[in-house]
Amino acid sequence: MGLTAGSATAAASSPSFVQQVAARGHAGSLAVTPGSVITAGDRMMVEVGVWSSSGATASGVTDSAGNTYTELTHFRASDNTELSVWSAPITAGAGTKPAITVRATATADIGMAALEYSGLSAAGGTSVLDVSAAKSGTTSSAATVSSGATPAATADNELAIGFYADSGSGDTLTAGTGWAGRVNVSPTPDMELLAEDQPVGLGAAPAAAAGTGASTTWLMATLVLKHS
Repeated sequence: MGLTAGSATAAASSPSFVQQVAARGHAGSLAVTPGSVITAGDRMMVEVGVWSSSGATASGVTDSAGNTYTELTHFRASDNTELSVWSAPITAGAGTKPAITVRATATADIGMAALEYSGLSAAGGTSVLDVSAAKSGTTSSAATVSSGATPAATADNELAIGFYADSGSGDTLTAGTGWAGRVNVSPTPDMELLAEDQPVGLGAAPAAAAGTGASTTWLMATLVLKHS
């Protein structure tokens, strides 16, 4: 049976994963280039993990097309690792592969993952964010860790994205049950990252989770984003 016009419109507006690219390094900045061209009206989500003994943090995200990135959340673990999430509606550079660059306040171990989604709000600034949760801790043995539940989502057809980071413990990370794994930078001796997503509806209180190893100081966030 074919889709009706109404159902086609609904399907087209549902948030959907498009592509991702990730990298890690020891520097004052780090850049990635998407594997496929980006699309106007889509949204870039950029996860950033930063660690240095002096407590360096992410200072900004830019791309070569000139899209404007806003920090949606940031927090720090007990070992000085910072996890931040940045986002930009794609208003420039459609049909190209713009380099996306993360900058830190000092030379540090940096990990970054850039994810493109369709069907999310194209609002600027922090307006795309509905609700969020974040948590950090240290495992004693291999475990599944979680951001904890967000407050209730305020609308249907939204998207929850979970972000995990640690400063590099040689862990093999796994996505949480019921979450679609999108990025997995592990195992590594420096920055480890994971990103996952799931659709959510009105009243949902998602809690992103990830499997990690023993004696690992971890950070995990869940962001629920508004639909277009």
